[in-house]
Amino acid sequence: MKRRLRLYLKIAFAMLIDAIMINASVYMALYLRFDVPYIPAQYLRPYQHIAIYFTLTTLLLMWFTRVYHRMWQYAGPRDAQVLMGSILGSTVFLDGYLLLDGVAHYPRGVYLLYVLFALALVGGWRFLIRSYYDFTWVPRSKAAPRVLIVGAGKAGQLVAQELSRHPEVGIAVGFLDDDVAKHGMQIGSLKVLGTTKALAHVIHDYHVDQVLFAIPSASGKILRPLVDQCRDLNVKARMLPALNQMIGGQVLVNQIRDVQIEDLLQREPAIVDLGEIASYLTNKTVMVTGAGGTIGSELCRQVAQFTPRALVLLGLDETSIFDIEQEMRNKFPNLPVIPVVADLRDQGRMQQVMQQTRPQVVFHAAAHKHVPLMEIQPPEAIRNNVEGLWGFLDICQKMHVERFVFISTDKAVNPTSVYGTTKRIGEILGSFYAKRYGMRFVTVRFGNVLGSRGSVLPTFQRQIAQGGPLTITHPDMVRYFMTVAEACQLVIQAGAMGEGGDTFVLDMGEPLRIMDLATNLIRLSGLRPGIDIDIVFTGLRPGEKLYEELLTPEDQTKATKNSRIFIHVGETPDPERVLPLLRELVEAGRAADEPRIRKLLKEIVPEYQPQSDNVYSLQTPELLTTGGHARAH
Repeated sequence: MKRRLRLYLKIAFAMLIDAIMINASVYMALYLRFDVPYIPAQYLRPYQHIAIYFTLTTLLLMWFTRVYHRMWQYAGPRDAQVLMGSILGSTVFLDGYLLLDGVAHYPRGVYLLYVLFALALVGGWRFLIRSYYDFTWVPRSKAAPRVLIVGAGKAGQLVAQELSRHPEVGIAVGFLDDDVAKHGMQIGSLKVLGTTKALAHVIHDYHVDQVLFAIPSASGKILRPLVDQCRDLNVKARMLPALNQMIGGQVLVNQIRDVQIEDLLQREPAIVDLGEIASYLTNKTVMVTGAGGTIGSELCRQVAQFTPRALVLLGLDETSIFDIEQEMRNKFPNLPVIPVVADLRDQGRMQQVMQQTRPQVVFHAAAHKHVPLMEIQPPEAIRNNVEGLWGFLDICQKMHVERFVFISTDKAVNPTSVYGTTKRIGEILGSFYAKRYGMRFVTVRFGNVLGSRGSVLPTFQRQIAQGGPLTITHPDMVRYFMTVAEACQLVIQAGAMGEGGDTFVLDMGEPLRIMDLATNLIRLSGLRPGIDIDIVFTGLRPGEKLYEELLTPEDQTKATKNSRIFIHVGETPDPERVLPLLRELVEAGRAADEPRIRKLLKEIVPEYQPQSDNVYSLQTPELLTTGGHARAH
């Protein structure tokens, strides 16, 4: 209440100043136009009759154009345009009031002079506020780092302003920008010193301590060599958040952060068809299974932006479901959120849940996913990833779910693990339901999601925090990586494009060596690989292979309208042959008959090629203690 009262008092004070400035502008315009010791009475008296109405109308116009709701300490061109529009509008009102008062138009010069004076006075005192914030003197600390800003665009200008207000945080020395038109130009008090090719030279000549990358949308391909140069020159590299994450369109010093490994892997932003997505999510009840996981929770965040009728959060881990439920309620207070703690394998419970919630769109992100864990206990992988999915699909088909989006993996291609094979079986099951029942089942296949729970990145980060060593299974291991936000964005887009039975493959870019990921992460932590933090090779774990594939050599793809998404073109196994084997597999899973499970997996998915030494059981738990790459989807 006190805060709101303070705001209204502030606006009232601003209106009072504006009222004085507006009237002063009219009087000054009349005085200068007639160039006499006094304003002629035939022009002065009419204005005195209408002054109060004109002033109130102008203030109301400025209120409705939200001049009083703007943060003038961060004013920019858009704010100036709004103010100019208000002043021009007030000129029309001035002429209109004079006509209503029975007076002919003022000479045109009066209106022109009024506009100029009003802009100078009404805008001028606001400019003084901006100048005050820009140039407020703060004692500079001798220890304040000298900062070079890379990027002279909107973000770079914002951060330069913020640093000028907080010189104790850093002293900006200039900009670098690859737009040659900006070279040598002055932006505020800073000069554009050259392109990023001159980074090392400028760092040396200007004694730079920190390089601040103010290009939030830059891809990792652009950032990696620049960050490497900073590291080689022993200069700290820092980063701004994305512009859409800056509160009120402003930069705060506490938003400036160190460069993270995700920044170095980031690609150009994916372009999605928002209208197409909205058409199948807006006003629909959407269910996300595995909603507490990394992929599931991000799907919830992105789906919620399209105003579904309700969002059903289904998962077995009550803590993670509670967390995502609270987040959704806080971020989207008007969205009905339905948290459900249930096991996919419990058919009775799932039948009840589906009847109560009636979802029209399902994103299936629930799965047992950790390769070595599933390798030593295949019955659990079968029961959850095959039997659970099969029963759930059957219920969804009977409940006439409009669209079912299945999250698959690159490990389903030429699988060497039980986990990868169960996901390939999930793809096969979906294609059966699409063909037999006309179900709109869509598979989306992609690689590792950076930073997901239990994956390589948080494992490395934890090992660095403990002082090392970092454990890698093999020096030549490579993996495809994608950020969770990009992956989910493309999953939702693929869901819009799928017609039923389609398998979409996401463009994962170039694969990354796990060794490179480890060394980059150590260096970004300010440490030296092999000196401060050791790297230890532990050997391949159960079910792992050196590289993953998104397609087999025999597979083909068709392009879609999204350059990051391709349709997989391949043969589907004969249902008459596979379905009886799947029933046997489910029975073997229930009976925990591991030899039979492995035999049936090979019969159902002939390309399944387990490593000869990968026949493990719970009798060899030491196999789980080796470090290295864990599944990250």
